[in-house]
Amino acid sequence: MTVVAVALALLCAVWFLQAGLVFKRLSEIRTLVDLRPAEPDSWPKVSAIVPGRDEAASIGAALASRLADDYPNLELVVVDDRSTDATPEIVARVAASDARVKPVRVNELPEGWLGKLYALDVGTCAASGEWLLVSDADVHLEPGTLRTAVAFCEAEGRDFLALVPEFRSSSFAVNVVWSTFVRILAMALTPAGVRNPKSHASAGSGSFMLMRRSTYDASPGFEYLRMETADDMALGKIVKESGGRCEFMNGRDAAWLPSYASFAEFLRGVEKNGATFAGTPFVVVALGMAVAGLVEYSPLLALAIGLVTGTPWLAALGGVTTLLATTANVAALYVNTGTFLPALLWPFGWLGLAWGVTRSAWLVHRRGGVIWRDTFYPTAELLEGQRFRLA
Repeated sequence: MTVVAVALALLCAVWFLQAGLVFKRLSEIRTLVDLRPAEPDSWPKVSAIVPGRDEAASIGAALASRLADDYPNLELVVVDDRSTDATPEIVARVAASDARVKPVRVNELPEGWLGKLYALDVGTCAASGEWLLVSDADVHLEPGTLRTAVAFCEAEGRDFLALVPEFRSSSFAVNVVWSTFVRILAMALTPAGVRNPKSHASAGSGSFMLMRRSTYDASPGFEYLRMETADDMALGKIVKESGGRCEFMNGRDAAWLPSYASFAEFLRGVEKNGATFAGTPFVVVALGMAVAGLVEYSPLLALAIGLVTGTPWLAALGGVTTLLATTANVAALYVNTGTFLPALLWPFGWLGLAWGVTRSAWLVHRRGGVIWRDTFYPTAELLEGQRFRLA
């Protein structure tokens, strides 16, 4: 029993380190809507590049939110990536009603490209702005978001700004999983490091990445990332490595993502993320998740075993650590969404997230590759084109 108690105590100590990182990184991150940057003398042209495939259910409202923004010099490049639903017709109607919209159609995917990356490359080539905004088709922007983002970058001398969107789901179960994800994200990414040009830290966000065209042109670009499933993080990495001055911000009340309506939809949505583990034996992934789960649940285990065995110090340590873990999850979710109730169920959030990660890794192992946007990509091709790693 002594060995078990000591092991649990050490695992609880890991939680103290994790929570400390979460609180530190949350204190570093800026929230875009809280900023009041000075406006530039003239507004540079921004080309918003929106890739979409079979987005008929959401693309109309998402494009309307971009066009409703009061930014005075906007071009909206909408790249239809081989859609088979009503997406082309919706984009055409929007373009007919607003001259700022430039529709582009991709009919065939060249060999050696992921569909989204090729759509982004095509959109970038069609764009004419001094600034590029890369944003997924289902992301909604609140009025004033682009003005504030551009004004901040011009005033602070930033070349690249990534926003983590506010996550909105009608599913309470998905929100519980999201609370765990944003806590891990807060622990893993350092906003202060991203903005420090001497640091190797970088970050990206597929929901909103604003960058100077000249900065993008100085980087290897989307052609270099053509087979990278973690394209947003990889883009942030190559931009910084090319000398770009970067910023990573909280997008609450500025950019929001209407995401998975059910846990089953969440599982399907994260399948492509298994490509991160391409080339790693599945047993290694499974063992890694098991070890991470042991750390995750160590406060609850310490509390339960301490109470059952009559070990007061272990029960007390478990209780304190459980409270600390709950606080860390609540803080991370509140910073991103302004809500906190789902974070109280963080043990279930970890279980759902771990299942999604393990399942996606297993599907990659079983299929020998990834299915993304109705196209199959073999593991060998993904490994050859991988530009970003978790560690």
